[in-house]
Amino acid sequence: MKTAIIILNYNDSDNTIKFVNNIKEYNILNTILVVDNNSNIGKELEKLDALKSEKVHVIKSDKNGGYAYGNNFGLKYLEKLGKYDYVIISNPDIAVEEKSIEKCIDFLNNNKEAAIVAPRMYFINGPARRAAWKKRTIGIDMASSTRVTEALFYPIFKKGEYTKKDYLKNTLEVDAIAGAFFVAKFEIFKQMNYFDENTFLFYEEDIIGEKIRKAGYKIYLLNDISFMHYDSQTIGKTIKYINKIQILFDSKIYYHKEYNNANKFQIIIFKILKSIRKFEIYITNLFKKR
Repeated sequence: MKTAIIILNYNDSDNTIKFVNNIKEYNILNTILVVDNNSNIGKELEKLDALKSEKVHVIKSDKNGGYAYGNNFGLKYLEKLGKYDYVIISNPDIAVEEKSIEKCIDFLNNNKEAAIVAPRMYFINGPARRAAWKKRTIGIDMASSTRVTEALFYPIFKKGEYTKKDYLKNTLEVDAIAGAFFVAKFEIFKQMNYFDENTFLFYEEDIIGEKIRKAGYKIYLLNDISFMHYDSQTIGKTIKYINKIQILFDSKIYYHKEYNNANKFQIIIFKILKSIRKFEIYITNLFKKR
């Protein structure tokens, strides 16, 4: 059984180098592939090149096409190296023990219907509230689009979340799993044509979830093991919050249009909600300056 891990770097070489040094001796990993997603600061690639070895590969994408594009760039590179049974998709700002990876691979090996599995995600201050989530229906996503709609339609908004009781189960079948770290069966991932590159950031997990369900496979969260995610530093350091909202809604609209058959009226509502969310941010920032 051969396993590769793809670590997507964008202007985050310090975290990437630290992570690679922490995992490079893991016997469960046959190949560590660092994909620099066309970083635009300093000497990122030069720093990363120092990691190169027989086991650690470092490549650079031809453009910064976002999360999906960068990971696909790495997946296509791995295809050329040979046959892999499992591939891990990982952010650089995490920490994971080898035994957690081993348990994920054992689970995939012993469950034919499983395509993707991940340990429970933790932040520094405790377990992540959204380590996984239910299918984002149009109604649920409208309810969660702004602070106003979250308050007005809280019961609908909460229908998209797994409960504390769900997270007490050792094994939880989920609709979508956080993209910071997960393990996939390479062949199944390949059959689905990997990630949909029409999103720059956000909703990649939802799209993969749709593809997996349609292909007859399942996604699981293993709550008895974990990995640490350091507060989404990768995204936070490189994209301003207001720009993230624009990217978020672009991905949201694409997802619902292409995968949930959203009609023109529903798309218009999402665009209105985007404007409301931006206005909320403007008002919040205005009060902060006072």
